[in-house]
Amino acid sequence: MQENTIPWIIKVVPAVVGALLALVLSGDIDKEGKIKISFAVIGKFVASVTVSLYGGSAFIEHFDLLEKSTMYQGFVMLIFAVFGLLAIGIVYQSIALLKGKPLSEVISEIKAAFISIIGNGKGGQS
Repeated sequence: MQENTIPWIIKVVPAVVGALLALVLSGDIDKEGKIKISFAVIGKFVASVTVSLYGGSAFIEHFDLLEKSTMYQGFVMLIFAVFGLLAIGIVYQSIALLKGKPLSEVISEIKAAFISIIGNGKGGQS
């Protein structure tokens, strides 16, 4: 392995882990860890990793964080993977509202997502 390859591996691993976490938060991976592979899931995964790598790299370069440790930069990639998919979800819900989806349905989906995030890993059930 070349000397420049190792830092990229340390940044790609958090991007992939963040993408998997984003799939858990979106409900594509259930509480038993099962996933149903579809084009939508593959698209979400690829989008999350892409947002992480490109968005994280742009953020690191824009805010002059290149001199920070590789682990710090990997954490930035992880955050971009998780919250990048959240931003994609917001855009998706906005488009759904414009196409006539009822606001009550969007609110219930968002409520279910928040409950799954803070529901002690039990899908919001105590």
